[in-house]
Amino acid sequence: MVYDFATDDSLRIVSWGDKTAELTGKSCSEVLGRKYSEVFPKIFIDNGDALDSALQSKCVVKLDGHNFDCLGGRVKADISINPVVKNGKVKFVEVAVIPEHTCPMTERLMELQRVLDIGKTASTLAHGVRNPLNAIKGAVVYLRDKYANEPPLIEFTKIIEDEIARLDTFISKFLSSSVSEAEYSLTDINALMERIKIVTSFQTDAARVHVIYELGNIPPIKANAFQIGQAVMNVMNNALKAMSSGGHLLVRTYIENRMEVKFAIIEIADTGPGMTARRHRSVAAKKADGKGFGLFITHEILKHHGGHLEIESKKGAGTTMKMYLPL
Repeated sequence: MVYDFATDDSLRIVSWGDKTAELTGKSCSEVLGRKYSEVFPKIFIDNGDALDSALQSKCVVKLDGHNFDCLGGRVKADISINPVVKNGKVKFVEVAVIPEHTCPMTERLMELQRVLDIGKTASTLAHGVRNPLNAIKGAVVYLRDKYANEPPLIEFTKIIEDEIARLDTFISKFLSSSVSEAEYSLTDINALMERIKIVTSFQTDAARVHVIYELGNIPPIKANAFQIGQAVMNVMNNALKAMSSGGHLLVRTYIENRMEVKFAIIEIADTGPGMTARRHRSVAAKKADGKGFGLFITHEILKHHGGHLEIESKKGAGTTMKMYLPL
């Protein structure tokens, strides 16, 4: 990450990098012609302005491991200040700031931008799902009526109809609200897991994954059942994708005490290849990239329920994900 900009010989901004705009929250058009210290953290050297020092000496100033006061806190950065001299006179002062790690404020701004982008995409997808969903519903009703004398088929068409109704309700509420505004009610987590067991049975069988459910004694919790179901399904789908050649999946529910707070835990452990350290960090940091979109949504759902997601994974040793929900 490089924050770069340039000033004229009066230290007024003449160019403004994209990353610098992200850091400050100010676009190029907003800052051109202004003193750099009005819109960017002032860079000091020997109690004076480092840019002014470079301007006066006409020499490059390099500050390695410099304490840089960015908007979100203090970070160490390598700073290069290069006065561009023509005909013995400084025309421009080019500045490049390379922090050791991302400024906290910038990271937060980038996260907010990702959430906004996801919201726009999700809204488009929600609208797009509506028409095919209605077509599927019509086909299921036809199958239910045509094969009314076959109980096993009727049982599964009923499950499909119920899930379609849930999804349709979810889409309607999603388009008019947000995850944080969902309706909560007393939810039986184990009953929810039993339903998920039935819904995912064909998928797990097709993937040659043997699933064991160990459901503990958990009292009803105040939650949005559909959202928690989605969170669990997201984690299970990730686990099934990880076990492309088959494997074992252990699904457990139990209660755990932490810092005098009781949590209902939904634990899902797979025998897949596990994550690399880099991938683990990306998932743990809640990055909403293409592969981690489902887990990003799971993080958000749990956060708005007052809970969180914990991930234990090691390359070659499988992955265990624990969803914590306060009782």
